[in-house]
Amino acid sequence: MNFLIFGAGAIGSVFGGFLEKSGHEVTLVGRDAHMKAVRNKGLHITGIWGEHHVKIPRAFTSPGEVTFDKAPDVIFISVKSYDTAQSAKAVSHLAAPGTLIISLQNGIGNVEAIAEVAGRERTAGGRVIFGVEFDRPGHVEVTVYAEEVMLGFPWQSGHKEKLKAVAGAVNNAGIPTLYTEEIRKYLWAKLLYNAALNPLSTLLGSTYGYLSEHEETRGLMREIVEECFAVAMAEKTPLFWERPEQYYKVLLERLIAATAAHHPSMLQDIRKGKRTEIDAINGAVKEIGKRLKVPTPVNETITTLIHALEKRGK
Repeated sequence: MNFLIFGAGAIGSVFGGFLEKSGHEVTLVGRDAHMKAVRNKGLHITGIWGEHHVKIPRAFTSPGEVTFDKAPDVIFISVKSYDTAQSAKAVSHLAAPGTLIISLQNGIGNVEAIAEVAGRERTAGGRVIFGVEFDRPGHVEVTVYAEEVMLGFPWQSGHKEKLKAVAGAVNNAGIPTLYTEEIRKYLWAKLLYNAALNPLSTLLGSTYGYLSEHEETRGLMREIVEECFAVAMAEKTPLFWERPEQYYKVLLERLIAATAAHHPSMLQDIRKGKRTEIDAINGAVKEIGKRLKVPTPVNETITTLIHALEKRGK
């Protein structure tokens, strides 16, 4: 297949590298220093999935530089959530009617933002729950892995078989991946994971594992999860769990255990003086709660504190 990875940072580079290595044609669009290093020296991937050095000559800094003899089969969008709508517009001219556009992003609302530009028929969501740290230009490290990547349509589409083939291609490339009919549940499951872990780890400068070791942080995580469940129930959003305590048990016993050594990308953003994705995570819970008159004081406070950190960083 022919893949375009738009937003080839840490996660996008891993997808691009493994797909190119397995024989697919990959085009990357990312930041200048990283793309220049990839073009000149190749992409170096290290970490828990082994060491790989992949040559990807088609590495660009703008979609305006990209040309195709044949439109890509798949466009993966892996930019920060606040850039989703703009990114969808930026790559729309590169897509054909049969091109699938798939969000590989944190937070909720990204798939809907892409669909407003590309249409629902060919817009899909991806749940990614492995961790990657950007070491230096041309070099990324896979640090932790919790579960398979899940790909699916949140609505009816005539492209299910093609998306199943994409999931198979990514899985065969070395990134555990499955097709699902329940992508909304998986996206909300990741929202629960991110909302409970990312901002607290960022505020404390800690790993995920640290949060499970202390009564104070365990209590805050429980309250965040309870508020998320209250909002989901009010919105009639289906989840895999009926009660917050069921998910909280999974979070502590399985998910944090599998990713205990990880530092969130949100913390990396703060350290670099960059904007975070808090508004698509805890901020999204706060906004839905406000709309539905569901109190979310902990998520609101967490969101405010992260915004304060952003301003201090700048």
